This record gives sequence, structure tokens and C-alpha cells, in this order.
Amino acid sequence: MVDRRGLAATMLAGLLFGTSVPVIKLGLNFVPPNTFVTLRFLFASALIVFLLQGRGWVQRDLFRSRKIWIIGFINAFGYVLQFQGQLITSSSNAALIISTAALMIPVLSLAYVHEKMGMRKITGVLLGFIGITLLVTRGQAVNLGSSELLGDFLILGTAVTIALVFVLSKELVEKKGGRPVTGGIILVTAMLLLPTVVFDLGSSINLAPIAVFYVVFLAVFATVGAYYFFMKGLESVSPTISSIILPIEVVVAVTLSVIIFGDPFNLYSGTGAFLIIAGIILVSIAT
Repeated sequence: MVDRRGLAATMLAGLLFGTSVPVIKLGLNFVPPNTFVTLRFLFASALIVFLLQGRGWVQRDLFRSRKIWIIGFINAFGYVLQFQGQLITSSSNAALIISTAALMIPVLSLAYVHEKMGMRKITGVLLGFIGITLLVTRGQAVNLGSSELLGDFLILGTAVTIALVFVLSKELVEKKGGRPVTGGIILVTAMLLLPTVVFDLGSSINLAPIAVFYVVFLAVFATVGAYYFFMKGLESVSPTISSIILPIEVVVAVTLSVIIFGDPFNLYSGTGAFLIIAGIILVSIAT
């Protein structure tokens, strides 16, 4: 029996995560990618240290755990890939490809926590990856030199890291609780992102009020808020059930992307999007 509060927390995390992809795309017009993602996590870390530390978000002994640093490194690497990828691919493509993390979670869970894969999960995974192929190629011959294709592959790397964070966090959350693990991941990620800022030296930065708003929004709602509800959900539901977060995220993100940016869809990319979402839903209900 699935815990309703855990499921509700996971769904809310999906809504909050879904807002991040279009906001990142907007913010990249003002701030270069490595600086942007680092500012996001530094601001989120400041919230945790100065406002939430007394509420159990910081557990010092957790930072002696090798696992939190491994998860933090994977998370930081994934965010670097995402912000770099979103420079050169569309917001809707990014949202759809990131959502395929849900298709990778059952495979990783099979290897790591020995969750079984039934026919629905297998079918869902296959549908999703056929969908990725249609989405990326749009029914045309692949141009390996295309910047958008490179962006799509960077985002696909992000999806892999998200799946790894899902699965690796489960055991730690069960032992330590959602709040300290959330705080630990965000703080470690911020520390590991700091050195990446040097790669933006020489790039122009425009910290206009709207750019600051994008950073604050991402930090408060799409980072601290989303991660908290995600980890809260993991306290009572499995990593595979938690993957329901991604169908919600992708619907929110793609809808906002089409409205804000007018991202185009043809028959092939539209079919690919449908297959990805169908595959994720199959994986999510196959529990």
C-alpha cells in the first residue's frame, strides 16, 4: 500500500521541479551557465544554513559519509550538463529528455536495490527510448555536428545523473531522514559547483533584477522546496514509485515551454513526446 502523504509530497516535488527548466532557459539570457547554476545552489545553501539549520536540515555527521559526497558529485555534474545543454537545445526538448530518468530508475533499482522489472516496466522503458529517438531526430538524418543534438545529449547525461541520485539517496533517506539528506545534497552540490565558475571567466554577466529573481526562484522553489518534498516522499515510497514525479514535471515544463518560447513540434517530435510520457506512466504505475 502506497503512503498517500509520501505520494502527495512526490507529486508536489514534480510540480516544483517542472517550473525549473523554462526558468533556467530564461535566466541563461543573463547569466552564463556555470555561474547561474552555482548561484542557484549557493543561495539555496544560504537558506538552509541561516534559516533551516535549526529545523533538522543540517546534520554534521552526514558530511563524514562518503555516500553524500558521491551523490553530491553526481548531482553537481548533472546540473552542469543541464545548464550547458539548455544553452543550445529547446526548453521542451530538455524537459522531455530529463524526464527519461524515470525509465532508467527501474533498471538501476534492479541492480542496486533488487526491485523487479515486470512487463509493464520493460514496455515503458522501450517506448520511452523509442520516443527519445523520434524527439531528437524529428524523423530526419542525424547531423552529428548539430549544436542542438549536442545539447540533447548533454541533457540525456543529466537524466542519467537524476536516476542515480534517486536510487542512491533511498537508503540514506531511510537512515537519516528527508530533511538532513536534502540539506546535505544541496550543500555538497554547492561546494562542488564553485570551481566550475572559473570556466565562465570572460563571459558577460547581467545581474538585472529579473536575473536575480530567476536565481531566487530556482533556489527557493525548484531547489529547497522541490528537493525537500522529493526526499519526504522517499521516506515512505520506493525509488520507482517516486519516479511518478517525472511525468508531472514534464507536463508542467513542456506546457510552460510551449507557452513562453513557442517551442515547435512536428509529427515525429510530437509522437516522440507522446511515447516518452506513455513510457513513464507505464513505469510509474507498474508497482
